[in-house]
Amino acid sequence: MTFWGKEWSGKNVLSGGAAPDAFKGFAANLGATPPACGITWTTAPGASSAPPVTVPAYMGVLVSSSVVKSGATISGNAPAIVVVKTDPGYAPNPGHPGTGTVIATLCP
Repeated sequence: MTFWGKEWSGKNVLSGGAAPDAFKGFAANLGATPPACGITWTTAPGASSAPPVTVPAYMGVLVSSSVVKSGATISGNAPAIVVVKTDPGYAPNPGHPGTGTVIATLCP
């Protein structure tokens, strides 16, 4: 799966319709801390979401069914969270995609 990168919207099919090309994969503002299934989130386009410098070997990833853009704000939902074993090659530049394998689903 692709959790970050310039092609995020093309690599991820959402039941709520296509995501905007400006979304690269990281949510900057979460509707709850710690994250939980059913929250909403917002972020800025592209690398403006302040992606982390590195990612851990295993991480929780919000799964969105809907991502929309209004002005300079991108927002989405998170009906599920999955645990991803991350692949090498991630960088905080959208040209270096973050990929991995889903190994567990925390909530359906």
